[in-house]
This record gives sequence, C-alpha cells and structure tokens, in this order.
Amino acid sequence: MKQTETDVLIIGSGPVGATYARMIHDALPGIKITMIDLGPKVSDTPGQHVKNISNTQAQEKAQILSQGPIQKPYPTISVGERALAVQRGDLRPEVLARAGTHLVSNDAEDLKTNEMPAASLSSNVGGMGIHWTCACPRPGNTEKISFIPEDELESAFVKAEELLCVTQNAFPQNAESENILKVLNEAIGSKHSPSRQAQPMPLACKTDEKGNRYWVGSDVILGDIIDDVDFELRSETICRRLVYNNGTITHAEIEHLPTATKEMMAAKIVITACDALRTPQLLWHSGIRPKALGHYLNEHPFIFTFVELNPQSEIKNPKSADPTVGVFWVPFDAPNHPFHGQIMHIDLSPMKTTVAEPAKQIVGMGWGCIKQLSFDDQIIFSETEKDHYGMPKMSFQYKFSEEDLTAIEAAKKFQSKVAALFGKEIEDGQQTLMPPGSSLHYEGTTRMGVKDDGTSVCDTYSKVWGYDNLFVGGNGVIPTATTSNPTLTSVALAVRSAEKIVKQFKTVEYETV
Repeated sequence: MKQTETDVLIIGSGPVGATYARMIHDALPGIKITMIDLGPKVSDTPGQHVKNISNTQAQEKAQILSQGPIQKPYPTISVGERALAVQRGDLRPEVLARAGTHLVSNDAEDLKTNEMPAASLSSNVGGMGIHWTCACPRPGNTEKISFIPEDELESAFVKAEELLCVTQNAFPQNAESENILKVLNEAIGSKHSPSRQAQPMPLACKTDEKGNRYWVGSDVILGDIIDDVDFELRSETICRRLVYNNGTITHAEIEHLPTATKEMMAAKIVITACDALRTPQLLWHSGIRPKALGHYLNEHPFIFTFVELNPQSEIKNPKSADPTVGVFWVPFDAPNHPFHGQIMHIDLSPMKTTVAEPAKQIVGMGWGCIKQLSFDDQIIFSETEKDHYGMPKMSFQYKFSEEDLTAIEAAKKFQSKVAALFGKEIEDGQQTLMPPGSSLHYEGTTRMGVKDDGTSVCDTYSKVWGYDNLFVGGNGVIPTATTSNPTLTSVALAVRSAEKIVKQFKTVEYETV
C-alpha cells in the first residue's frame, strides 16, 4: 500500500473542515494541509453553495450528485403529503429526503424500525454546507456551553461570524419586513432578554453594491488557500480507519473510491469533521470507542407549517423584483419564548408545498423546541453489515420523553398563535411535526466535556480523550440541547480548537513535510 504524509489531515470539507484549514493555514504558513471528502466535486468552484449556481439544470445536477446512492431527482413532496405518508408507514427515500441529501439507510425494512427515519447526509465536496439555509443565529441562555469561559466563546463567535460573512442585512429593510417584525414582537411580548427580540435572521451571505446575494459555503471560508501549493483538496476519497499507537494517530487508511486505490497517510494532526453521524462512525470503525461515542444524539423537534398571508400583511407581491422580503428569527429565550422560530418566503423554505400559486403570498414557519438529553438516544453501529460506502451500517435509537412531548405541544400552540396573526394555514401545508431526522441538526454524538468521565468524547478544545493529535469537529461536538441552527456554534468551536492546534504546533517539535 502506498505510503504518504502530510502535516494536517482534515477529513470532511464542509464549513467546519474549511474553518480548520483556513485558521491553521493563516497562522502557520508552510504547513501542508490535506483535506479529503468521500463525495464528488459538484460545481466548477469546489464547495460552492448550490443557490449560487444560476443555471437551474446545473443546480439540480449538483444536488443529484450530492445524493450518494440516490442519483435521481426527488419528486416534490409537500409537508402535508409527507406527514400523511409517514403516518401510514410510507418511508421511501423520496418521501423523507430533501434534494441534495440521501437517507442514512435506504432499505425499506430498516426504515420501519429506525427511530430516526429521516436522518440524512450530503456526500459532496462542501458537505451539507452547499445545501444549508445559511441561518446563523447565536444560541440563547440554556443553549450556551456554560463550561467555556464567556470571553473565549464570545471571541470565537466573532471570528466565526467573520469567516461565514454573517449579516442581518442580506435583505433590505422596508415597510413589509418592519410589519412582519412588528407582528412577531407583539406575539412574544416585552419580557424577552436583551437582544432576543424578533429580528432579521443572521445569514451567511455576501452582498454586492447592487444587492446581489452570494450564499456562503466552504469556498468562501477557504478563499485563496484553495490554490495554495501547501493545500490539497481530494474529492471522492474516503477515510476507512485511523491507525494509532499509544494515544497517537500514526496513519489514516484512505481510499480513492473511483479507482479503489488505497494509501496510508501519516499526519501530525488529524481532524475528523465528516458530520455528526459519519465522524463517530469513523472513530468506531477505527476501534476508538469512548463510552459516550454515538450517544447523547440530539435533534430538536421540528414543527413546520405554511401560511397564506392576509392582504393586510403588506408583504410584497411575488411578481415584484424581489418578492422574498427576507428571513426572520424569533430567538430561543427561555422561559419567555423557549423555542426557536424561523419565518421565510416559500422561495427560501427548505420544505415545499404543491399548491402555492404565483399570485399568493406563502411563507413557511418552522418552530423548534428543546429535546432533553439522553444517553440512550444513540447511533448503533453494526459489527457485520455495511452501508453504501462500505462502512459500518448505522441505525438509530431515539425517543421522545413525556417532557419532550409537552414541549412539542407548547411549540405547536405558539406557532399556531403566530400563524393566525399573519393569515391561515394552507390545505397542503398544515402544521406538522416532521419525522425525526428532518431538521438535519444532529448534535451530541462526539460531545465535548470538562473531564474524561464517560459522558463526553473530547475536551473543550475538541481533542479526543486519550489521544494527543486527534480532534473532532462539527455539530456532534455540541454538548447542550439546542433549538437553533447549529452551524455558527460548530464553526466557533472549530475556531477555538484550531487556535489550540496552532499552539500545539508551535510548542511541539514537529518536522513539517
């Protein structure tokens, strides 16, 4: 088997992997960084968000290429159709998965017993970061990680927002958006915490002087290092396992999938940022199995509805130059508003409906609530069966407690209150608790902690317990129960972790490649 080496190996090319690469490259010029991803490049610009692809056919092709084993377009399935299908046990991939993603398991029999049937992945350069909504809200009170010093976390969030080009001005403020915010703030009242009123959603988006939007993916974070001689990005290249000795990762066994060419790559630092499902899968397959690995799987319940706005809502007509008006955020703020609310025009919605007519104003409303943490919510890895990529097959154990069900009903009630203020639910998009896995916000499977006591996988700098050069990145590292979009938090944790890696390089006697 071919033997190669690098200074830093990053497994996964999404926003978190890109953050590690950017931070380490900028602080340590000359360090060789190798980034691999099991998926293909799906556009001319590696890691580009699909919404930036102007040609509709090219955009659809990029989505299909990201769908792993499902290389065909999914039919349009509305929220209402999806809910009814799930109720009657129809769990086909085209019912559960969204464009640009594929289910963890596509086997019909597996899906009948899978307690997180809609759990999905994106397999492409740029990861889920080329398909995400770009929503970057900061976490509120109990969502925050309490054991990281507040000033350090604040600094990391500021840098994360810089890397992601976060703005609340992606859409211009006008009478229509002011009216939306007025209604939302009337709904939540005046008892909110400072800066937790309803407001434009912070979005990872660059705008030019003409107001054109460029949605942020890994390409923006990586910037010019993509062409640097010391940086290498390999597509369609999977890491099969990590080889270690006495607490040090010595090699990674990687394979170029189209040619089945294998090699053993030595690295001084290894960062696994595959996603919250495939990172623990890789560690488990490598024999790195902390007690908490794959456990504490957490995803906020996801309640969605479509609302046809009343004419007096003063929202722009879709036939105008920019009908979308914007994306609006009702922050998590327990106990006043212990939910996360997001309102967006149908053109920006991750969910679809089949009855929206061009002359109508339809908005999607997503509300989330806290799902209590449980060790028993977990990924189960098979010792014998393999997935589409030849890695250990995953299944899920995931249940709502009575406390969870109470929170879900409260979130539904509040969402209905807001919907009534704007208009009426449409027939094909009535309020629905989406199947587990639908939010795509999976956390906790490689969670961080303050000590190696079996309740966490890594320390507060994302270094895996018992290993001196293995770091984990992504939503799986988040140890708290949250309702908000997690990417900003994951990038902030990667920023803090990358700073630690830079210090390690400066204090340890490494010979660079």
